[in-house]
Amino acid sequence: MDNDVLDPIRKQQTAKLSRSILWRTLIAVCSFSAIYVALVCIYMSFFSSIIWRIAYAISGNVYIVAEFIQVVCYVLLAVGYVVGIAIIIRGGINHALSCFDLLLGSVIEIVSHDQTQPALPKEMEETAAVLSMVKAEADHNARVAQAAEQRKDELVIYLAHDLKTPLTSIIGYLTLLEESPDLPCEVRARYVGITLEKAYRLESLLSEFFEITRYNIQTIPLSRSVFDGVLFVNQVLDGLYPLAEENDVEFCYVGPDELQVSADASQVARALNNVVKNAVIYAQAQSEIVITTSCVLDENNITWWQMTVQNQGHEIAPEHIEHIFERFYRGDEARSSVGSSGSGLGLAIAKEIVQAHGGDICAASEAGLTTFTLWIPQEVLKDSQAH
Repeated sequence: MDNDVLDPIRKQQTAKLSRSILWRTLIAVCSFSAIYVALVCIYMSFFSSIIWRIAYAISGNVYIVAEFIQVVCYVLLAVGYVVGIAIIIRGGINHALSCFDLLLGSVIEIVSHDQTQPALPKEMEETAAVLSMVKAEADHNARVAQAAEQRKDELVIYLAHDLKTPLTSIIGYLTLLEESPDLPCEVRARYVGITLEKAYRLESLLSEFFEITRYNIQTIPLSRSVFDGVLFVNQVLDGLYPLAEENDVEFCYVGPDELQVSADASQVARALNNVVKNAVIYAQAQSEIVITTSCVLDENNITWWQMTVQNQGHEIAPEHIEHIFERFYRGDEARSSVGSSGSGLGLAIAKEIVQAHGGDICAASEAGLTTFTLWIPQEVLKDSQAH
């Protein structure tokens, strides 16, 4: 938790504990004093004269000795009162120290993950609640760190696996070219073309791995700006027309002629590009990919920039749809059979970008139609229009 949050709580709890111990000690002192005064009164009323007579008789009727013994009794009463007060104060100090010992023990147990609930006295129940929140946050951070370490291991494994195939092909064809200098020109040209294609594939894989690693750090600052969302979407589609023609599909834009939106244009372009590219790859031949864009208002009066990408083709099975945005996911067999050689990072990158904007992305597949929807909040746009 932030120190700015913890400092007021710490000061409040320290003051509360101090007041509690002070009041506890004062009540004990007052109670002890009342009881002690009552006992002294009883002594003065009933036992003082008796003790004086006994002392007078024992001393052989010497008045001064009897008075001395009486004074000694009064001194002992005073000393007893002081000792009693000292014991009470020491008890208050010991109680405070025990509270801090319990607090220190709870902190140590939280750090060592030995308990789920700090065991503190009633006076420190708010501190116990704060420690529970700290423990929950520490456990969450530990799980996040463990997940990050697991993702790093996965990244290394998949990197080695996915880079091996094109690299092996490149080495194989270059070896053939080196060992067979008398190959016909058309064969040599075909081998060079295949090698170049594999090299481009290798470059694309490295680029995607770099992007997912970069987005996974989650420290990339957003550079928001206000722009025309319709022009933006059409520019993304223009860049993918060659791929659409190659896969024999067409784009169909549905939406307004102009739409002012706010986002980091370069990053959202990458996200939308990945989603549309995925739709093109898995679309049925001679079909349309419908892209829509609009601004919608939710029940909390928040404006969202919504983009949808819908294609016709193999459905995504329900058991796979929830994993579609995970890293290295390549879909079920029906979709993988299309022949995509992607790294399985495109949709994961899109999700990272959208969530970095505070938005969300989802997929739905039914009756041969698969729809991806992206939402990006428009608070910045709303604020700029207000000014």
